[in-house]
Order: sequence, then C-alpha cells, then structure tokens
Amino acid sequence: MSRSKIKVVRIEESQQQASLSPAQRKFNGLIHKINAQKKLLVTWQETIPQFQQEIARKLLPLRDIFCEHQAEIVVMLDTLYTTQKFTHEQQDKIAYLISSICEELISQHGREDLKSLHDYYSGQNYDDVALERNEIASELLKSMFEQEFGVELDDEEFDFSDPEGTSARLVEKMQEQQAQESRRKRKKSAKKLAEEARKQEEEANISKSIQAVYRQLVGALHPDREPDPVERERKTGLIQRVTVAYGKKDLLQLLELQLSVKQIDQNKINNIADDLLKHYNKILQSQLEELQQEVMQTEQSIRKMIALAPYERLSPKRLFALLHEDIHRLQNQISRIQHDLMLFNDVKQFKLWLKGYRIPESEFNPFF
Repeated sequence: MSRSKIKVVRIEESQQQASLSPAQRKFNGLIHKINAQKKLLVTWQETIPQFQQEIARKLLPLRDIFCEHQAEIVVMLDTLYTTQKFTHEQQDKIAYLISSICEELISQHGREDLKSLHDYYSGQNYDDVALERNEIASELLKSMFEQEFGVELDDEEFDFSDPEGTSARLVEKMQEQQAQESRRKRKKSAKKLAEEARKQEEEANISKSIQAVYRQLVGALHPDREPDPVERERKTGLIQRVTVAYGKKDLLQLLELQLSVKQIDQNKINNIADDLLKHYNKILQSQLEELQQEVMQTEQSIRKMIALAPYERLSPKRLFALLHEDIHRLQNQISRIQHDLMLFNDVKQFKLWLKGYRIPESEFNPFF
C-alpha cells in the first residue's frame, strides 16, 4: 500500500463536541509534529546522497585542479628563489609563500612530497610543528570539556580526534556518578516508593495500549488465515509494516494502518477514551522526541561534513546553496591562480607583484 493511500489520523470536532479537549488538541498537535519530523528526516535521507554526488561530480575535481595549481606555484616560486636575485625582504616573502602553501597541501591534501620544501623555507620541521599544534589544540579542547562538564579527564576518556564521542562518554559518566551519588545520599521514602510504583504501572499500561493496537492488526491481517493468494500477498506486506512499526513503537503508523484497513473509523478516533488518549499522548511524545533526536544527529553529521558552525542555519535547500558557493569560490580561486602562474613567468612582473604583497600578521595563504 503506497504512502499516499494512508489516511491521516486526526481527532475532528463533531456535533456532539463543538470543541476539542486539551488532551485531544495535544494528540492532534503531536501527530502534526511527528509527521513534520518524519518528512524532514526523509528529505535529509534523500538529500545526503544527492549532495555527496554533487560534491564528487563538481567540487572534488575543482579541488584537484586547484591543488595541482598550488603545487605548480610552489615549484615556480622555488625556481625563482634559487635562480634570480632578490632582496632579503623579497626572499622572506617568497619563503613565507612557499612554506604556507606547502603546509596547506600537506595537511589538507596529503602532499608528503612537499615536506622538504616546507622545512627548508620555514626553517621548521613540519612533523614537529604539526605535533606541537595538535598537542596545544588537544589541551585547549580538553580544558573546554573539563570546564563544561566539571570533571577531570584522563587520556582514555579524552580523544582529540573524536570530540563528539568524548562528549558522549562524559555525559554517560556524569549520569552514572549522579545516580551513584543519589543512591548513597538518600534512602527511598514510602512516598518515593509509591511514586515509582505508580510510574511503573503507568508505563505498563502505556505498553499495553500499543500492544493492543498491534494485536488487533495482527489478528485482522495475519496472512496464514487468508485462502486467496493475491490477498495473502497483500496482507503479508501489511503485516511486515505492522511488525516494523511496532518494533519502533510507531503508534502513529499503527493507527494509520488501522484506519486504512478500516479496522477503525473516524468516529472511533474522535471518541478515544480519555485514559487511553492519555497513554497515546505519552507514546506519541516519546516518538516525537526520538524523531527530533534522529533529525538532530543527522544534521550534526552534515554540519561536521561541511564544517558548518552549530549556530548557523541549516536546511536541505541551504546545504546545496553552500555547495554552490564553494564551487563558485573555487572557480574564482582557480582563475586567480592561473593568472598568477602566467604573471610569475615574467620576473619583472613577479617582482612588481611581490613589491605590493605583504606578509599577513595572521596565518593566511593567498593561494587558497
């Protein structure tokens, strides 16, 4: 059965009830939010492979071209440095250009063959500098985690290459510590025990509510009880969807299936008993939170993929807009570096260009 044929589950106002109760309005609101999150998640799941294909088809070839031009610039600057006469100031500028471009190509593109040039013109060993920088960055990040979570970290708990995993381990550790501290500090009162018993009973009733829907569907759709081969195949497909939905505790889909196979009708939905509606709302709230978490994790993985800051707006449409911006930027950079390659063939023109160039105070490579 296609998605388009599934009827929307919603409590509607009737002649007997002019306005919906707060629980009924909450039921409708939760269903609306769940459908919105499902739609967004499906959109992301369809967008990500398309985005990756666009990167492979358009962006990566441009990066390779730009990388090769950067390497050509390094060779040309090295040749000019060793074959032409320059002032000490000009030599410093050329040395900075070569070492900074080499550093970019080594760290971002794996051009290990350029380490000797980097070391010669920078006067520093690349591996030593990279190790020192990683250690500094690791200590800063470790300090941030310790300050954020209020705990001291050992080497096993902190992994500089996996900040998200480190954060997750710390949260888990803090929760364990808080639970242990809570158990040590207090004994459960009779009131507390009664509250826990009430919650357990409520959770059991909630579980029974969704089990009841599942069993009704299984009883009506079980293919083994169907003599007609065509109908048996249809029911087999439906029962598979029922099983998957129940495994995910997807109450909304189970209700949609009940409505679609006419096991329930709109009147029955409109008149869900208050105690059952309360259980349904708790199930739907939990389902909504799980979907929101899944959407958030999907978006976090995309932000990490494109190095997008957490506070920046992200949507499938904006994702492609950012990609097109990167492509346009790379095209402009390629045009500029191709122009410089031609310009630097003329030593006089190169010296004139070099005269106007200033070594930036911050680390910035003019060729990327």
